[in-house]
Amino acid sequence: MQFGNREFRPRLWPTIATIILLPVLLRLGFWQLDRAQEKREIEQRFAEQQARPAVELSRLVPTDQIEYRRVRISGQFDDDRQILLDNQVHQKRAGYHVLTPLRIDGMQQYILVNRGWIDGHLQRDKLPKFTTPKQQIELTGRLKLPSDIGLKLGEQSYTDASWPLVVQWLDINELEDQTGHKLYPYILQLDENEPHGFVREWKIVSSSPEKSTSYAVQWFTLALALFLIFIFVNSRKIEHAEHERK
Repeated sequence: MQFGNREFRPRLWPTIATIILLPVLLRLGFWQLDRAQEKREIEQRFAEQQARPAVELSRLVPTDQIEYRRVRISGQFDDDRQILLDNQVHQKRAGYHVLTPLRIDGMQQYILVNRGWIDGHLQRDKLPKFTTPKQQIELTGRLKLPSDIGLKLGEQSYTDASWPLVVQWLDINELEDQTGHKLYPYILQLDENEPHGFVREWKIVSSSPEKSTSYAVQWFTLALALFLIFIFVNSRKIEHAEHERK
């Protein structure tokens, strides 16, 4: 194929490499655009729920769209069955999120209350110390699905589990077995101004939609660069004499 004084003649290996890499780069770009849209929808849903007044948890139906809804709960903590969610970072320091089961007044259930971040020890076998109130309390917070909380790498082992229980992610069914409590299907993230908590800087999404969009632009730019390089390395300038003969 000839373009003016240049001839395009694709070679085998550059063609194979481009055929493999170009769809991958494009797919990554569109995936990041989808992620950006998902984050916008989450932020919009969060804003809508936060604009509504806090309600009693017993008035909500768990199967409804109630994630991020602010609720009021009264009950009593079970300080014998507390959970430490590992690998939680605050200001570049590794630690734990403290989750304490709360027996909900008027309901035959407990709910895991995420009381916030505490610092961990350099020696991993030493767990942090913290206090938990034993009296009847009332608190407010927002509901969060536990499905995306924690880092899942391999299987989680509960062999020789002791309390507080250290976990890598939150699975309600598994934690029901471990605690012996019937658990509400949502986690309660304790409000920042509530007592009985620790460091609370709740993130709605791990990174902003704009960041995902910028990643998409980078992948699409790499795809364009790959295509232009493919054209360049497979084109050659036709010498004048050779061009005249043609």
